[in-house]
Amino acid sequence: MKILVKIYLKDLLRNKMLGLMVLLVPVIFYPLIYWGINQFLMVRAGFAESRTVTVDFYPAAGKYNTVEDSLTALKNIIAIRSLPEQSDNDHIYIKIDELDGLPYYTVRLDSSNSAHMQFYPLIEEKLLEYYGTQKNALISQSGYDPGYFSPFTIEPRNTEGDHEVMTKVLSLLIPLMSVISVIASVAAASVEITSGHSEDKTMETSLTVPAGREKIIIAKFITVVIYGMLSGVLNFIFLISFIITLFKTFLDAVASDIAGFDWAQVINLRIMSISFLALLLTSFFVAVIFVTASGFASKRKEGSIFVSPFSALLTYLPLVLVIPAVEPNIFIAAAPVLNISFTLKLLIENNSDWIFISETVLFSVLWIFFVYRFLFPFLLEEEVLLGYSGTSLIKKIKSKWSDGRNNKN
Repeated sequence: MKILVKIYLKDLLRNKMLGLMVLLVPVIFYPLIYWGINQFLMVRAGFAESRTVTVDFYPAAGKYNTVEDSLTALKNIIAIRSLPEQSDNDHIYIKIDELDGLPYYTVRLDSSNSAHMQFYPLIEEKLLEYYGTQKNALISQSGYDPGYFSPFTIEPRNTEGDHEVMTKVLSLLIPLMSVISVIASVAAASVEITSGHSEDKTMETSLTVPAGREKIIIAKFITVVIYGMLSGVLNFIFLISFIITLFKTFLDAVASDIAGFDWAQVINLRIMSISFLALLLTSFFVAVIFVTASGFASKRKEGSIFVSPFSALLTYLPLVLVIPAVEPNIFIAAAPVLNISFTLKLLIENNSDWIFISETVLFSVLWIFFVYRFLFPFLLEEEVLLGYSGTSLIKKIKSKWSDGRNNKN
């Protein structure tokens, strides 16, 4: 079996088209993404400059009518005096009352409206300036000490430590992209080593070696795992380098944080060892699924089609990482691929939730056993092994399920 693994691995590494798909395409594709994002931001900036938003305001205290001058001073803002019941839902509405001799604002806006969210910080700044003007006028009229209007002493403190921006960015990018990179690499290798061999008519040759059918399949399986880990890591390095370059260009907050960031927080023996084990579990899990799914195809194109739905589902799950305020729980620990991504996120954030990590390892092992126990037997069938089954994994499972129910009846 060791000889078969070497043969299959050399075959994958020598495959120029596969290497182009897995390694070289990202090198070419990422700069295109960079250019596309740059063009998009330029177009978006131009579009934003020509965008207008209407603000309905109602000064319940008549002496604050002059707030209209502050609002209309903003570019692309149309200020209209309007009663609450007359305000359009598409407009930002501001009601101005009086509290302790100063203006008190009530603002209503649509948080799903990008224009409202874009212009509101500018409107808020003007309203605060107007409040400050009214406060200074009140101070000069009443003779109050300015400290009377500042009853709180606020001391800002960073509770998340230094470089929290960079830490948060990496805690999202590394788990998300590393898992997706491994999945993509395993998918490509699975198609090549199964349906690719069937298309090239080399699968029959493998059956002539003095090894059982099960050992041949396990050799393919191990080869896919090794190739997926190697190419996934390389692809991930290219991607992270590209993203850091992108952030340095477009995001000033991240760019300033990169300069003094201590990479030992992320690149250390503990995180690297646990991350390697986590990605290895992911690679094993998806390799069984992809090798089985693509084994039903006799051509590479068909293999890619059979693998696509599983690849899309497993790639989509890690995107849950970008949802704010998602906390580790038993449901996430049980979700394959997502649990690995979330564990890596916790490690990078230096949040060693060992209960969740233990649950993740347990469920990962259970998932690997499950797919090996129920999917691996399909690969031992000759029609699947040679790629002439004429069906897909999902149809085959349905057929087996129907046959089992009929036999029980």
